[in-house]
Amino acid sequence: MHKLVEWQERPQRKPMLIQGARQVGKTWLLKHFGKSRFAHCIHLDFAENKELNGFFEPNLRPERILTDLGLYLGVDITLGNTLLIFDEIQLCPAALTSLKYFCESFPESYICASGSLLGVGLSEQNFPVGKVQREWLYPLSFLEFVDALGMEAFSKALVSAGQERVPLSPPLHEKAFGLFKEYLVCGGLPEVVQSYIGLRDTRVKAFQTARSLQQQLVVSYMDDVAKHAGKLKAVRIASVFKTVPEQLARETTGIRKFVFKDVLPGKSGYEELAGPIEWLSRAGLIHRVPVCRTVREPLSAHTSENAFMLYLFDVGILGAMLNLDASILYQYDFGQFKGFLAENAVLTEMVSAGVGPLYTWREGTSEIEFILSRQGQVIPIEVKAGLNTKAKSMWVYRQKYRPETAILLSAQGANQQDQGLLHAPLYLASHL
Repeated sequence: MHKLVEWQERPQRKPMLIQGARQVGKTWLLKHFGKSRFAHCIHLDFAENKELNGFFEPNLRPERILTDLGLYLGVDITLGNTLLIFDEIQLCPAALTSLKYFCESFPESYICASGSLLGVGLSEQNFPVGKVQREWLYPLSFLEFVDALGMEAFSKALVSAGQERVPLSPPLHEKAFGLFKEYLVCGGLPEVVQSYIGLRDTRVKAFQTARSLQQQLVVSYMDDVAKHAGKLKAVRIASVFKTVPEQLARETTGIRKFVFKDVLPGKSGYEELAGPIEWLSRAGLIHRVPVCRTVREPLSAHTSENAFMLYLFDVGILGAMLNLDASILYQYDFGQFKGFLAENAVLTEMVSAGVGPLYTWREGTSEIEFILSRQGQVIPIEVKAGLNTKAKSMWVYRQKYRPETAILLSAQGANQQDQGLLHAPLYLASHL
C-alpha cells in the first residue's frame, strides 16, 4: 500500500503491475487503493468479462481504448482523478501490451494491472519491458498477521525490538511465540486468516476451518495448472508441486537439496523438471534458493543450475499439503516437522520483506540455511526451530569465512549480539 501511494504521488509514472500467486489479495488491495485515494475507480476484470478483450483488438491506441471503454461503461474516464484497474490482465495479452502505449502517451495516468500467472504462457512480445513498474504481492507476513488480529501496538513493539536488537521480556516473548505458532498453522493467505480470526475464540474450530480452506486453495492451484499449462505439462507441474513439501519434510542424514529422482516416473535428471519448476516459480507458488558451495562475491557465480532448495510460498499451505494436524503444530511438539516449517517460514518472511536474493551454503557436512549479500558483506542466517542453539555449521562457517555479522534464529527470546553473532527469535526474521 505504501508503494502504491508513493507511485500515485509522483508527477509522472509508469503503469503499475502487481504480480503474485492467486488469493494473496491483489484485487482487494487495488480496489481498496482506488476507493480510498481516488475520486473514481474503474475495475475491469478480464476473467469475469470476456467481452473486455474486444476493446484491444482494433488497435492499441490509448485514446481510442479509453473512449470506447467510457462509452461501454457509461462513464467519463478522466485520467487526472480516475484509477483504472486491469485485473487478471494475463488473460488478455493485448491489454498487457497496451500498457507500453499508455506509458508513452499518458505518463500522468493512473493505471494498475494485476495478474496471477503473468510470465506463464505469454510470449516476450506481449510484455511491455521497461514500460511498467513491477511489484510482487506476497501472503501476509507474521507481523501483518499480528496486525490482522488487532494487535498493532504489539506488532510495532516487535518491529522496534528487531530493528534496535533489544531483548523482549520473557512474558512478551512467550506471547509473541504463541502468535507465531498460530501463524505456522494459518499462514498468510487473506481468506484463511480472516476466517481464522472470526473463529479464534474456539481455537480448535478455527484451526480446522483454516486447514479446510487451505486444502481447497491447493485444489484451485492445481486447477489453474491444468487450465493454463496443457495436459502433459500440467501433470509434470503438479508432480513437482506435490513433491516440494514431501522433500522438505523428509529426514535426511546427508546434505539437503531438491532431488530429481522419482519426481516423475522414469525420469531422474534436471532437464525434465526445469520447465515445471520455472512455471511454478513464475506463478509465485514456490521459491527457489540456489546452493552455494563456496562463499565468494558474486554469490550467483558459485552456484549450479541443478543444485537448489525449493520452498512453498506460504507456510500454511505447506502444512495443509502434508496434512499436519493443526493442534499438534500449535503445541509445537512435532519432532522433525518443526525444522522445515520454521525454515520455510523464515524464507517467506525475508522474501516478503524484500531481503535477497537468498542462497543456501553447503560445504562438506556443514550447511547454513540462508546466506545473502548486503552492503559488501555476506551474512549467514542459521535457523533452529527449538531452544537448542548449539550450531556446529555456524561455527564452521565463521571459522572459515570470518563474517562481520552472522544471525542465529531460534525459539529463544534472546535478541542480542555476541561477538558478531546475533541471537534472535524466529518471528523477527524480517526485521533484523
